[in-house]
Amino acid sequence: MGFFDKLFGYRPSSTNTPAKTYLTETEIKKRNEDFNIKFEQTKELFIHSLEYYNSIHCQCSFPRFQQLIGIDCTNSGNSFKCYDTDLLIDLSAGYFNIEKSELNDENTNEKWVCKKCSSIYEYGWSDFSIYVERQKLRLIKLNVSYNGKPVDKPVPIYIGLMGHSYPSKQDVKNVSFDEFSKYMNEN
Repeated sequence: MGFFDKLFGYRPSSTNTPAKTYLTETEIKKRNEDFNIKFEQTKELFIHSLEYYNSIHCQCSFPRFQQLIGIDCTNSGNSFKCYDTDLLIDLSAGYFNIEKSELNDENTNEKWVCKKCSSIYEYGWSDFSIYVERQKLRLIKLNVSYNGKPVDKPVPIYIGLMGHSYPSKQDVKNVSFDEFSKYMNEN
């Protein structure tokens, strides 16, 4: 076996190692359709959840909101994004006044202040590679008492993760949409 064969992982067909397989266009299309369905389900859930939270007080008073927006790969030393976290942060932006931040630790830094309770968060966005970027919304000062049930560990997520390295199954777990919906709206 030559140097380039070793470098690029060539294996003779006589070994028991199966050949690398690639997804067909049909399989790729099906995965994309499944992802879009999950994304739209979660988007509707989060819109409803944010309205619900704000009918009681505000999103800041719900521990499960805090937990989901707080998933940040830099805390774990891994390189991933959580689609659920990114979507919830995007949809919750309208509930905050967004100001300039004094921080410069991310590609984008903003200070988010809740329009109802004035709790303060630091927003950050960074890209780690051409394939992985992530958002964070870190609570700085909470100005409201918690409502709702406490958080579960591992953190339930529905859409999922994407990246180069992932947290352990003790930190994050994929659940069904029904489980995730119940979790986000339990009070």
